[in-house]
Amino acid sequence: MRAFLAGLISVVSFSRHITTRCFIPIFQLAVARTVLAENIVVTVGHNTTNNASAVFQPQSVTAKLNDIVVFNFTEGNHTVTQSLFYAPCIPANGANNTVNGFDSSFRDTVNGTAITILTVPITSAIENQTLWFFDYNTCGLGGVGVINVNESSSETLEGFERNAVRLNGTASSSTSSSASRTSTSTSASSTGESGSNDAQRTVVFVGAAMIPVILLSAFL
Repeated sequence: MRAFLAGLISVVSFSRHITTRCFIPIFQLAVARTVLAENIVVTVGHNTTNNASAVFQPQSVTAKLNDIVVFNFTEGNHTVTQSLFYAPCIPANGANNTVNGFDSSFRDTVNGTAITILTVPITSAIENQTLWFFDYNTCGLGGVGVINVNESSSETLEGFERNAVRLNGTASSSTSSSASRTSTSTSASSTGESGSNDAQRTVVFVGAAMIPVILLSAFL
């Protein structure tokens, strides 16, 4: 009986050893693949009396995979509408029907009492793309912006803004009634607001590390 118990303990110890050795690399892999994502806030509705390009603050942001660009509508009645570089005041889908761009539609803040947000998640499908966008009310005056501008490309934010001003918004007004609009998502008001040239960034821990921890504890 004593020999039997000793053999059983040896088998259990061996199984536990093998399980732990196999599981730890999986756990380490899960931790290694854990992503630190950010909420990058762009404030929409700054004073545009003297400078229409100030409608988006900041005008240009850089976002990586799994980040979320949050457009926070704080003043006025504006839109955040994706477009293409060569057609800055036309919704992307109106210029190219293969592009299903984001569009907030008009967001009237009612003198700052009805603050809403539009979120644009950076997925693997768009993480390497430059996403141009504009505001219907100020596009012809320079009310445009960009996500992930390609620094090595000739398509710059300054050039995009010049195109918008050169067109003077006529393309936007002539196509707005028939343009296709697709909003990524809307939700309740956000408390975040950016008043500087840098987007507000909130770190969000994204990952599945807790599952391996729970499983590992079952074998200890």
